[in-house]
Amino acid sequence: MTLNISGQSLLPVKYGIKIGANFTDFNSTTNDGAENIKSSSLFGASGGFYMEIPLNDKWYINPEIIYSQKGATFNYKYTHNYTFNERDLHTSNQEIKLDYVELNSNVSYKSTAKLSLNLGPSVSYLLNLNYISIDKGEHDGELTHEQLPSSIYEEETLDIGLNIGISYYLSETFVIDCKVNSGFMSIGEVSQQINTVDEANNPIKTNIYNLKNKAITLSFAYLF
Repeated sequence: MTLNISGQSLLPVKYGIKIGANFTDFNSTTNDGAENIKSSSLFGASGGFYMEIPLNDKWYINPEIIYSQKGATFNYKYTHNYTFNERDLHTSNQEIKLDYVELNSNVSYKSTAKLSLNLGPSVSYLLNLNYISIDKGEHDGELTHEQLPSSIYEEETLDIGLNIGISYYLSETFVIDCKVNSGFMSIGEVSQQINTVDEANNPIKTNIYNLKNKAITLSFAYLF
């Protein structure tokens, strides 16, 4: 035990910076009867501060504070009923871009001198939101009736997820890091408001989509 503790005290705590790119998308669930969204990934930047705290020569704790851009584009279709038994098919195109400050606390196991396996929780706080909604009709993208109310996005400021990844050490100071992040919490809800009301005279919502983040991040870290 004495030799082990002495060996641990010789392992330095390292600090560094990390810069990378996110490839992000959404997992979604919808209300009964609505077709789920068709989404496409967005590219975003990430970067921040990084630490390596050794527990012994195999196990490390790697806390990091990262600025992270996430989001996706997607569309869905819905039918709007008008008076006199008329109806029209609409396509709603959406783009959601989210900027987070992200705290990760990964536990790493160095399987070799060059390779480590990483696992840990992620807590993200929403800094900025950019939401674009465009409604199109069924005839060459032109609306055949009046413009309907835009889709509504009701965001959540907190996201909690899990990171799973690997790190490859090019040298003692340069590290390539790849991770997959899966969010556990809803980051917001998209819904479509239609021109009809319920018994309490409140607008009726259709096509309700609950969204969760998912991302693949490739990063380069420099350790001091």
